[in-house]
Amino acid sequence: KDRFKPIPFDGCGSILIHQQPEALIEPNTYDEADNETSGRHRRKGRTGVSLWSASYVISYYIDAQWSKGGSWYCDENVVNAESSWTVLELGAGLGLCSAVAAKHGMNVVSTDNDSAVLTLLKENLQRNQIHDDSLESAQSPSSENNPSKQQVHVHSLDWVTVANDPQAESSHPVFLQLESLGGADLILLSDVIFGATQPAWNALLTLLNKFRAQRRRICLGQVNEDEGDPTGTDDPLVFLGYTQRRRDMSPQDEARFFAMVQAAGMEAVLIPSTRIPNGEK
Repeated sequence: KDRFKPIPFDGCGSILIHQQPEALIEPNTYDEADNETSGRHRRKGRTGVSLWSASYVISYYIDAQWSKGGSWYCDENVVNAESSWTVLELGAGLGLCSAVAAKHGMNVVSTDNDSAVLTLLKENLQRNQIHDDSLESAQSPSSENNPSKQQVHVHSLDWVTVANDPQAESSHPVFLQLESLGGADLILLSDVIFGATQPAWNALLTLLNKFRAQRRRICLGQVNEDEGDPTGTDDPLVFLGYTQRRRDMSPQDEARFFAMVQAAGMEAVLIPSTRIPNGEK
């Protein structure tokens, strides 16, 4: 039986995603509040190995933008190292958004911080590569010397550890990978804000600003080399999609997060659901 579930998209065809939630149930252990005779099983975290609605929403949106008629569309005959975007996904989980970006020819750096999730993430991205060797060659030294080849990478990234590391920009694999690709053009955040991640929200925003600073520095260096005007340098776009889980994140928590976003020097703009194919608010 095929383990991969096909998810259709207008612009890039079907994305094949492998989920393994049954592997995260421990049938012989119980929560402290449970009675051993109740038959209730303690479950490990399943967030990273489930497809949440925000992944679909972001994926449908970026697919539409990169497809013919979309505002980011570039004819496939002229897609090259200069026209391809570099897409960074934080908390990628099963990698649906990353897979859509990769199938549109973009360079992708996809990250998570769970070993089981990273295994599935890499498998899903490999399964969706147009060229079967893309993911493997992207991780080999030869690809670093061949910028014309699409690159798709998977890395472990702990927000808190990296945000608090003053040397991260010059030593962490994610920053080094982005440096070789010219910085992140687009950062995707799919269902990464909810109750359990609240202690890491400050670290997440610190990381986003580090990625912004890297991109600005690289672009400014390119402008200086060309003796151009640096005023046109752009920050990366950041797309955040999240499910409103009222059980573990109140409206007050939600408002606090966006106040933190503003305090970090970023502006949040709502994308109307009418602009998202098959979308929901």
